[in-house]
Amino acid sequence: MHTRFFALLIVATFFTASHADAQYIEKVVFDTKDSTDNFYLAVPPLSHNVKGVVVVVSNFYQPDNLVPETKLHNVACANDLLTVFISTQEQLYADTAVVNRISTVLQHVANKYKADTSKFVLAGYDYAGNIALRYTELTQQFPGNYAIHPKAVFTVSGPVDLNGMWQWSKRIIRKKTSDGQVGEAGYILDKMTREIGTPETRPERYRELSPFNREDTTAGNEQYLQHLPVRVYYDTDIAWLLKERHNSLYDTYIPDATEMISRLQLAGNAEAEFIPASQPGKRINGARYAEAFSIVDETECIQWIKRTLDIFDPVNWKPPYKLNKPKGWGTEHFQVPVEFAPEICYKGVEDIRFAPGWGDSTSAEHWSYAFLWWLKDKPVVDAATLNTYLTAYYNGLVNRNITSRRIPAEKQVPTVVNIKKVKTSAGDVETYGGTIRMLNYMVQRPIELHCTIHVSNCESQQRAALFFEISPQPATHVIWQQMNELWSNFRCE
Repeated sequence: MHTRFFALLIVATFFTASHADAQYIEKVVFDTKDSTDNFYLAVPPLSHNVKGVVVVVSNFYQPDNLVPETKLHNVACANDLLTVFISTQEQLYADTAVVNRISTVLQHVANKYKADTSKFVLAGYDYAGNIALRYTELTQQFPGNYAIHPKAVFTVSGPVDLNGMWQWSKRIIRKKTSDGQVGEAGYILDKMTREIGTPETRPERYRELSPFNREDTTAGNEQYLQHLPVRVYYDTDIAWLLKERHNSLYDTYIPDATEMISRLQLAGNAEAEFIPASQPGKRINGARYAEAFSIVDETECIQWIKRTLDIFDPVNWKPPYKLNKPKGWGTEHFQVPVEFAPEICYKGVEDIRFAPGWGDSTSAEHWSYAFLWWLKDKPVVDAATLNTYLTAYYNGLVNRNITSRRIPAEKQVPTVVNIKKVKTSAGDVETYGGTIRMLNYMVQRPIELHCTIHVSNCESQQRAALFFEISPQPATHVIWQQMNELWSNFRCE
């Protein structure tokens, strides 16, 4: 076997690199009948909070040889994502054995790491690219047969059309571009002929196994990717390919991939993307290699995955609304429900504005702040719901500070929330007001906070906006005027 089929790095290198990154990489055996081949590598998030899973499938590269070639797992583990690497051995397409192997691993990962089965992304490297695509299609084509349906799929340097891979192999042998590629092409033709025949003798088998067929004039298996985010990554440095390999564009898998993406886009998939490499492909040893996993911009890819899985990213959050930040005020962003109050059933974003003296117990602005809940769907908003959710919110806020601040039991007090509907303020759909009695964990004394809640609907964005104004100060204090101005200047767009 030639070129891509050689494992270039030894396991010792892999473990050294992972140790240097202070990551824990676990080898997990999912079938004890053959622990040598039936394992995957898992890189858990540093937070131990698995918000999503990225499964990278390779074939001729064992997982421990592929891991050093990318920093995808490094970025993922800092973003609450679990990364899994699995090999399908020397398989070139998603036949029954490969499909069953992937399904077994996905279910094993979900069970072992208690991962949300709706938060999986599948990736395929090199020849496993078409396997990742076809597996994802099958989960959409026959949803009842699969426990886990990838939310998105991406490939790196791989073929998308088995008929195209056959024709590529014949062309490379005919042109004799390089000994390595000629040997690779010969291996592919021999393996495919023995296992599934040729495109001429068994065209239906090729259509069944291939995620895409460029020769088809009607929609093929790619139609099952129509409602999913799809990315294909390639090193498009044709000048280098011509100089070093004597490869034209037609001696790559790029034409087939661009045609697949084009058809998906024309059919209405706005999330089907061809991603040209932002940097030349290189191996870990520095050697230039167009098919290297390093062509993927790992940070941008992880951000895309988080958006795809609807995982909130506070660092890169760009509000689609206008909410001013007064000079000297602090800000924070959280996903709703917030981590310390999972009982809240709303879904969206919390955007906070802290008065300059919020954390200073000697300041008149102590515990004075406002926050927006930017909520999806059509949330139920009434006094009973707000009382329940705010009780959970402030209970969770206090409880998360008890241990770190060493607050003794005798100083702890119950949280009591009393919110009622009040006269509707100008511009509000509804307005609520009341009090929140809780432990001020900063000074370990009880505190009573006054609360006003403004409710508005942002129909154009299909969102509800709940704006909370919080302060222990009476309504005549200037802090309320400042918070009211924040709300009066709020704009949905």
